[in-house]
Amino acid sequence: MERLKCKACGSEAMVPLDVVVEADELEELLGGEDTESRFFTCHVCGDNWLSVKAEPDSGDCQITFIHQMGMSPILKRVAHMQTHVILKENTVDHWEYFLDDDQVDEDEWYSKLKKRRKTLKSICTN
Repeated sequence: MERLKCKACGSEAMVPLDVVVEADELEELLGGEDTESRFFTCHVCGDNWLSVKAEPDSGDCQITFIHQMGMSPILKRVAHMQTHVILKENTVDHWEYFLDDDQVDEDEWYSKLKKRRKTLKSICTN
């Protein structure tokens, strides 16, 4: 089983899992049918996120990352890409950041994510 380094606690315990999501739910949410989903979870601190790659009818590609499922607020960011290659900074046209359904600026979003990961790390180290 592939294990990645957790960005919250630093353990080599982040496990990616493929996810099957109903096509109608994704079409309604993202506007397209051709999708791939993966769920990443840390077996030490519990950090997790869902990534959904979709190709909406417009022809571009977008990858949505949803953090803090089951907790509030939900942190979501969306990479809009012109290409369908692997996600890298130079392949992303632009990012959108959300707290719940409200669009926010990048600094506010990263501040919330950093606070969340700091809390998760402190829980597992105490």
